[in-house]
Amino acid sequence: MIRSLLHVGMIVPDLEVGRAFYELFGLQARACGDDLVFRCQGRDQDQIRLMQGPRKKLAYTSLGTNQAGMAALTASLRQAGVAIQGAPFYVPFGGIWFQDPHGDWLNVQVAEPAPASTETLPPEINAHGRYRRVGLRACSVETRHKKAKPLRLGHLIKFSPDVPRSVQFYTQVLGMKVSDQAADVIAFLRGAAGGDHHMVAFAKSTHTGLHHVSFEVADLDEIEIGAQTLLRAGYRDAFGLGRHIGGSNYFHYIRDPWGSLAEYFWDIDVIPEDDSDWQPLVADSPKDVIAVWAASPPPEDFILNFEEA
Repeated sequence: MIRSLLHVGMIVPDLEVGRAFYELFGLQARACGDDLVFRCQGRDQDQIRLMQGPRKKLAYTSLGTNQAGMAALTASLRQAGVAIQGAPFYVPFGGIWFQDPHGDWLNVQVAEPAPASTETLPPEINAHGRYRRVGLRACSVETRHKKAKPLRLGHLIKFSPDVPRSVQFYTQVLGMKVSDQAADVIAFLRGAAGGDHHMVAFAKSTHTGLHHVSFEVADLDEIEIGAQTLLRAGYRDAFGLGRHIGGSNYFHYIRDPWGSLAEYFWDIDVIPEDDSDWQPLVADSPKDVIAVWAASPPPEDFILNFEEA
């Protein structure tokens, strides 16, 4: 049923504070009514919507499916006794709205993600036995002036007071699939049509909220160029550079102005729709899925919910 992640809506107390952060992160902002929306350069799709409110809060997650998926989803929601409701926010798009077991709003549209820009691709990688960049220099003096240009919103991690219950709803009702998990503390879910290792994940907390949004960039350079740009501007470092076990992607997280995280990632695992050859990891502890290595251990507040209950 659920095939893609379209965008994430957040309520924040100051839109201009959000604009400053996400523009420096590498996104492009525009006004949309009373809201601010952000897109990746060269990609015709909203990725983040910021709405004015008294305190920071994850407002909703917008997901995509096809016509057959929408028909199956509405039948599944009806069977599960989940009410389809009117839009809880003033937004200029359609689709259906409903709440998950913990009250988080979900919007599902018949829509496919817009393609990411391929105007500027990174140089090929030379690896032992696969030398694809021959006679070409990968880095030059100009590389130091390179900027991070996020290609797409890849995934988000949400906090959940009951991770198994969230997993049950998102898999049995929405048709998503578990890629990896660690006890009842964290679980990674991909879409019904395969693709990235995870589209949505859940981390255990006392209440719901946003842990992080994650944007794909073109190479490892852009992860650190983006992170270092934000750190020089005074934003707080969170975790990275490193490489995850759950998803295998390289990462660096930076705290946004309200305590949630924004992640740059590159080189994530991709799982086919038929699940061939994929064996989900069932770990005993979150440390078994967090990182193969990192510049430093994850800080104590890495999985801490900064949103108010």
